[in-house]
Amino acid sequence: MKWFATAVVLSVPLLVGAQQQMPSPRAAWPCGARLDMSYFHVAEGSGGHLLLLAPEEISDSAALLTAFGAHPETIFRIAGSVTPGLHEFPVPIDPSVESVLFSISVQCLQSADIVRPSGALAVGDDVPDLPNFRAEHMVIVRRPEPGMWTMRVVGNGVSAMVVQARSAIGIAQMDFAPASGTSFAAAPTAGVENTLRIRMSGHPSDVRASVVNGAFQRLTDLPLAAAETDATYVSPFAPGTEAFRVLVTGSDADGFAFQRMSAPLITPTR
Repeated sequence: MKWFATAVVLSVPLLVGAQQQMPSPRAAWPCGARLDMSYFHVAEGSGGHLLLLAPEEISDSAALLTAFGAHPETIFRIAGSVTPGLHEFPVPIDPSVESVLFSISVQCLQSADIVRPSGALAVGDDVPDLPNFRAEHMVIVRRPEPGMWTMRVVGNGVSAMVVQARSAIGIAQMDFAPASGTSFAAAPTAGVENTLRIRMSGHPSDVRASVVNGAFQRLTDLPLAAAETDATYVSPFAPGTEAFRVLVTGSDADGFAFQRMSAPLITPTR
């Protein structure tokens, strides 16, 4: 599989029929369309969402936007291009998650399912009804059982898979400073050692961090140390020019493992 690739502000670029040129009928959109990839890059860089909506579907998108805003903590995120066939993405859900949102956007989407840790599909009284779209599939599960959930997707083309949650545990703040005494900023400086600062909510323990790329491939581990402020951690970090996300894992107050990550794909400055 080949892939390209903590803002709280919700940025949702919409790729619609007017933003692509194709000879095929509107009913075939977006499969086979030539998409304007600038919207893809804005969504990734801002932590917003790529919604592949046809023009006639936009009026029903309010439920999607509301749902994203109600689930501010990112657990899993990957975007790029999937090859034809079946793809499965495992996602760990911890007991602190009150509600979880699974979003699957695939240009040529054939089928999409969310599978519980038991192996059963995510349907039932705990799964509210949402509008149906050609290339976007969203499932919300209230009080999901802890364990390894699976996003099961068949399709190909430009794609984005996102899992967000409502939970007390999350990345409350994350920033970088290129040298001691300098101001912290949203992105690090490339080619020099920076100080990464992470403040967590929810009082987790055994907090660990690593850097992953847009394909969710681990680039490096970060040696975290406790800062003077409660629930704040710092680490030296010398990035190159590749865009990245920060992945945080640890344990909740009862010892259950959790996973969170920064939503934007951060590009170091030069």
